[in-house]
Amino acid sequence: MRKKWIPMYAAILLMLAGSNATAEARTSPSAAPPQQTRLEAEVQHWTEALSEQPRFSIWKDAERTIAPIGPGQHGWLVTFLHERRPVGYMIVNATQDGGFALGEYGVGTHPAFDPNAIYESLVRQGFFPTYKAAVQAQPKLERKYIHPLLAVWQWTEADGTVRYFDAFTAEALPVDSSSWQKQSADPQFSAASGQQREQAKLASFRLNAAFDPYARLPWLTSAPLGSSDVGRLTRLLDQKKEIRFAAELYHQTVLFVWSAIGYHNWDNGQLYVAIDNDFGTRYIPLELLRGSGRFYR
Repeated sequence: MRKKWIPMYAAILLMLAGSNATAEARTSPSAAPPQQTRLEAEVQHWTEALSEQPRFSIWKDAERTIAPIGPGQHGWLVTFLHERRPVGYMIVNATQDGGFALGEYGVGTHPAFDPNAIYESLVRQGFFPTYKAAVQAQPKLERKYIHPLLAVWQWTEADGTVRYFDAFTAEALPVDSSSWQKQSADPQFSAASGQQREQAKLASFRLNAAFDPYARLPWLTSAPLGSSDVGRLTRLLDQKKEIRFAAELYHQTVLFVWSAIGYHNWDNGQLYVAIDNDFGTRYIPLELLRGSGRFYR
């Protein structure tokens, strides 16, 4: 049942934003603020560039909420809502030179850090008897975002027990605080490197049909595509070949396997790979993906 979150979604989002930070920006296409912050201006630019694409066109009429991801993480979650339903998201990172980078973005009903998904997960796994009880309990939830592959809800229970849930599916991860800290400290997971900077425009794009990534298991039987051959990856996607991305994290205790179904190529050379996750499509910088996993044909 998905309908129950419709009247509660904005309130829950605000509650979570309040638990992670002291301020939040909310904008809508019909009532833009008289003075935009630099962050809001950059988000507006990326929104306009992306909304020219058919799957992103609904963003033109969407309300968006900008909230810090979490204390000390130097990032922001931009959530797009249309008629109070989530329709997409952006992750924006601060850069060392004081600018902003577009870490990832996507469309679909399950955006990053969807509060409905995490509360449903807590109920499904027996931590709370009902959705309403979970909301009323106001569990201590924090959004943790280090990298597109290291994005989690951190839940600290009353007795101090800490649990981790995937930021998109809200599925529980076999991860404790020690393994989370060790993995997130790995220098290869640098979320602010090699990402889309301000004022870039889309130069080309491709979006293929989604497919079941587990229909074949090439990561077990075949060699991966060369990590430096960007041209081959885009050519294969242009030819509508089925490409899979696989990554093993947390000392090989968690395996991520996703369908790569397309790309966005921006005019400054940055390539974002379109990843299908059943609930929508995520666009993640190729540089970040190939540094933490492998593509397979």
